Amino acid sequence: MNLKEEWQSRGLVNQFSDEKLFDLYSKGWEKFYIWFDPSADSLQIWNMFAVMAAIHLMKYGNKCYFLVGGATGMIWDPSGRSDERNFLTEEKLRHNEQCIYNQLKTFLENIKKNYDINFDYEMVDNYDFFQGMDYLKFLREVWKYITVNYMIAKESIKKRIEDPELSITYAEMSYMLIQWFDFYTLFSKHGVKLQLGWSDQRWNVTTGMELIRKKLDQEAYCMTIPIITDASGAKYGKSAGNAVRVDKTKNSPYFVYQFFMNAEDALIWKLLKVFSLKSVEEIDGIVAKHMGNPGIRYGQKELSSWVVEVLFGKEAVQQAEKISDILFGWNNIMENIKWFSKDDLDALANETGCLNVKCEMWNDKLKVLDIFTETGLTSSNGDAKKMIQSGSLFINEVKVEDPQMIISKDNFVNGILLLRKGKKQFKVVKLW
Repeated sequence: MNLKEEWQSRGLVNQFSDEKLFDLYSKGWEKFYIWFDPSADSLQIWNMFAVMAAIHLMKYGNKCYFLVGGATGMIWDPSGRSDERNFLTEEKLRHNEQCIYNQLKTFLENIKKNYDINFDYEMVDNYDFFQGMDYLKFLREVWKYITVNYMIAKESIKKRIEDPELSITYAEMSYMLIQWFDFYTLFSKHGVKLQLGWSDQRWNVTTGMELIRKKLDQEAYCMTIPIITDASGAKYGKSAGNAVRVDKTKNSPYFVYQFFMNAEDALIWKLLKVFSLKSVEEIDGIVAKHMGNPGIRYGQKELSSWVVEVLFGKEAVQQAEKISDILFGWNNIMENIKWFSKDDLDALANETGCLNVKCEMWNDKLKVLDIFTETGLTSSNGDAKKMIQSGSLFINEVKVEDPQMIISKDNFVNGILLLRKGKKQFKVVKLW
């Protein structure tokens, strides 16, 4: 398949400015860019769909400029909002920028190394574009070429202006001008001819192209990629207040693995074709096998394993699968725990919650009622006793029947005690 055919088969094409861009970028040696605003100190899963789209374009020998918006981040995009965002301090913005730079670089270098794909990229900060530029120069460079009429025609701006209960600040309006200047700067200084963006950013993307035409009388291109949404219509992996981060200190590989294990059947095709480096034919085969028996969740397993491998590495997949087998499996659980490494045990304890027990505590004898209450699985010893009577509490997958049971060192397997309440509530007790 050529570039256009592959992108369309992967579901990456929403709109594009000119058919010529596919011929141009299929030959390689061209440059394009994609941007991220540093609103947080970690990228989110939905950001990574855009990064993967960039990788699919870099595979053809094109260079990507990953732009982190140190300037636009000081203002924020008014799109899709009915009120003004709170400004972050400049110190926080610089911190977020550095975190995102580090994440992108680590991710891209791992892709190159682990999948033997050679591509070229560069990190840029649009804050640098405005160093030494005074306000009057910016008015001459940008405002002169864009009318207010054009700006307020944008739906999100128009809504804020026409609704008497809403308003929009001059600063928010200026966000668009800064973003348009990004494309102009990258075009004029680095020969970047294409801007890649989300479908909901089409207006900003096309206006940057228009600025290049008006100021330089030259042709540039833009292409938008579709937004993948969940059943509620929200950006996939960007639920309000619960965005999935790609920083393992914020969302563990196991958490990310389980997030994709819960993907709807209808999304498997879309997610694999964007997030995977597998061929379209391989992905079609995975989806066909999944649809033959959706109940075994073959498609979700392939998707989860691939995403975690790309983000965190193959060892992280193995660990996520081990923990999943413990928390969602029913066979040989304690036998599997015997072979867990220290890192695996720590990861399991991190997912379930952990109670550390010092060796000297054995002199006081640990009572089964106390240990369930201390871990929080039961609200009190009385509650624990009732749970035992109903057959709902387990230690190392053995039902607890005696409320007077005393825990000994012999109960620990590979240094841990696995507690369970009901079918799926687990806690780990670690011996140290």
